[in-house]
Amino acid sequence: MKILSFFKQGLKTTNKRWKMVIYLWLINFIFSILMITPFYFLLRQEFSHSLMGDRVYHGFDLLWFGDLAFKYKSFYTPLLGWLLVPGLFYLLFFVFLNGGILGRIAASEEELSFKNFLADCSQYFFRFFRVFLLSIVGYLLVLVLLFRVISAFFSLWTKNAPSEWPLIYASNFKFLIAILLFSIVRMFFDYVRVRLVVEGSKKTIRATILNFSFLGRRFFRAWALYLLVGVVVVILGLVYLGLWRFFPQAGVFLIGFFIIQQLYLLSRMWTRLLFFSTEYHFFKTD
Repeated sequence: MKILSFFKQGLKTTNKRWKMVIYLWLINFIFSILMITPFYFLLRQEFSHSLMGDRVYHGFDLLWFGDLAFKYKSFYTPLLGWLLVPGLFYLLFFVFLNGGILGRIAASEEELSFKNFLADCSQYFFRFFRVFLLSIVGYLLVLVLLFRVISAFFSLWTKNAPSEWPLIYASNFKFLIAILLFSIVRMFFDYVRVRLVVEGSKKTIRATILNFSFLGRRFFRAWALYLLVGVVVVILGLVYLGLWRFFPQAGVFLIGFFIIQQLYLLSRMWTRLLFFSTEYHFFKTD
């Protein structure tokens, strides 16, 4: 079957499961509120007896930000801990949510509800957590060891460069290669997750080994499908950046920009489903 056919099937499944986009957005929104609440009270304390709030209301004020950073410099370590711990928790929560996404995609004939979504999150959590640990090893091997070899090759090319242009080209090429390698590793472990759900297996190591055989014969088609969805992500990101650059971010316009941000986050949740949906159909059909 052609790549575009798998893409269309994935698109159909993603749109059919549109409620999951709302679930994911709502969960992320609540998590974000919990994260920014301490900063809200900090800003409220700063602005309650100051005219600086009016200046910030009309746009970001670098002077105010510098004063605030200097005033609360002793809080850097606790602040780092506040950001790090929830960040690690969110990674685990991300693993938890992946189970619900793939579980409900696989059960496409069943009616979607938040209850069965959470049930799938729980059912697949420990399997997907083991995949997450394996993926860390994969990222380290590919993005650290292999990328060092590639960087060494580019260093030989630019070692005696007569101008800065070879350095610029090498830097851009290395960045592109890093993105492509990242996409390969992420795609590989996505298909491990898909296999675990489709086969109802709990054997993570076995699924990983079998995945080498599955993708080995279909690698370029699977990667092309993955990159096709990636192009959709890039296009949506460019649209958002264009709006972010030209849309006023001060005064009452902040409300409009906030709505644009949330629409972009909804689009990110939608593309997350699209990745899994296209991979699911590719695995089941090919």
